[in-house]
Amino acid sequence: MTNATAEKDPSVEPLVSTYALDATSVVIGTPDGPGLYLAPVGTAGPTDTVTAWPAAWQVLGYASDAGPVIGQNTNKQDIIPWQSMAPIRSVITSREITLQMVLWQLNQQTLSLYFNAAPGTLATGTLTMPVKSADAGKLYAVGIDVKDGTNILRISATRAQLTAAGNMPITRGAAVPLDCTLTMLDDNGTLCTVIYGPNAT
Repeated sequence: MTNATAEKDPSVEPLVSTYALDATSVVIGTPDGPGLYLAPVGTAGPTDTVTAWPAAWQVLGYASDAGPVIGQNTNKQDIIPWQSMAPIRSVITSREITLQMVLWQLNQQTLSLYFNAAPGTLATGTLTMPVKSADAGKLYAVGIDVKDGTNILRISATRAQLTAAGNMPITRGAAVPLDCTLTMLDDNGTLCTVIYGPNAT
């Protein structure tokens, strides 16, 4: 088989640039302002690294110094032929991207997120929020904004759902934590949008 007729691997994209060692491309995970945002499901995030987050995106407040964690999980099915004990192909059967964070501010928004409940009611500064046993999972849009010098990294998902909540230890001398994990859901073929670029045009 000649190079001209050789089968092309559709998963391999040609490089569009030449890369080299570049210390300016190493990004420290410092928040750009508040850094963590939540919005109604379907809300689009910024389309560049300069524009402010639209008004619908609400600040999630202080988080633990560990910072947010993006996780990925991919499941595959290996295709192993009769003539071999090694796979000749692997078919991706599912893919998951998650955002885990430990929030430190207690308010209507964060408690509703952590308990996967309706926001409840506020009266004279007091929040009352029944946590129903049969509540369906609420959907959100979620965003992260990171800045390091001249570099901006933004990740946003228009559809996300709380899929795990850690324990809430109530300890003297420590902030009460709201450990939330959101799973990003498919939105017309897109799980999330990643934007990386300069903080000024």
